[in-house]
Amino acid sequence: MDIPSAELETYRTLRLGMAAGGVLLGLALIGFIGLPDIPVPTSVSATYYTPIQNIFVGTLICVGLALVAVKARPGWENNLLDAAGVLIPVVALVPTPIADASCLPAGRDCVPLRLTQAVELNVTAYWWMGLIALGYLWIRRWRAGSAHPWGGSTTGGLGSLSGLWIVLTIAFFGFRPTFLQYAHYTSAISFFVILVVVVWINARNTSPEDPAVNQPAKWYRAWYFSIAVAMVAFVVSGVAAFAITGRQNYVITATTQPFPVIFWVEVVLLTLFVVYWALQTVELWNHTVPPDSTDN
Repeated sequence: MDIPSAELETYRTLRLGMAAGGVLLGLALIGFIGLPDIPVPTSVSATYYTPIQNIFVGTLICVGLALVAVKARPGWENNLLDAAGVLIPVVALVPTPIADASCLPAGRDCVPLRLTQAVELNVTAYWWMGLIALGYLWIRRWRAGSAHPWGGSTTGGLGSLSGLWIVLTIAFFGFRPTFLQYAHYTSAISFFVILVVVVWINARNTSPEDPAVNQPAKWYRAWYFSIAVAMVAFVVSGVAAFAITGRQNYVITATTQPFPVIFWVEVVLLTLFVVYWALQTVELWNHTVPPDSTDN
């Protein structure tokens, strides 16, 4: 039996770590909602305000780093994973708005005033890190020159990430109250939409070569297609429930207990993400770069 190269072992560990991050957050959620006299939170994001805050924030930042580090097929798939990796730390650093006495106008959900300084400091640090990273990448692009030119998709992806950073800059520095109010929602929804597109790309283009589970391409594609459809259904239902009710819990009557719609939607999406990533890890177990699509 051949001993895997250090590169392949690193790639495997990185991919397994991504799935493990989702499992870690899931285990923390199970432990938290299993506590006596603890209501189910309005959303997974609302666990930012609970004792499992560290796992929630830490997991999302680690997943973001791994999404950027893992290289998918050149072009749309790789660029979208990079964008998802840039967005998910914003979900972690800017908490979901909640009902708080400091909210203005009264009755409106917001990021509590006591947390705004911490959020602003963390996002500022993240902004600087983005500037440094983009500067480094553009210098690499410039130094490559014509002797070792970057592919058009790679340069396009870098341009897209630069555009995303510019949007973050304008929103954060130019419209701070709006940023604090909507950055979490915008980044979270965008993240899941991007994941849907990535899964769909694999449902159309996957062509496994030497996978850990020896199944034909149509078997993997069927799984990816099913996951993509399920993710679309739950993303749409979650957005619709929030848009219609204006809240993360759904209340039928004033006397009924609120049902945490968004929480369970996010739990399902988290589960689908882990299943997808574990399945793709099985498919790509012996590769550091996904094989090109064929017609098999």
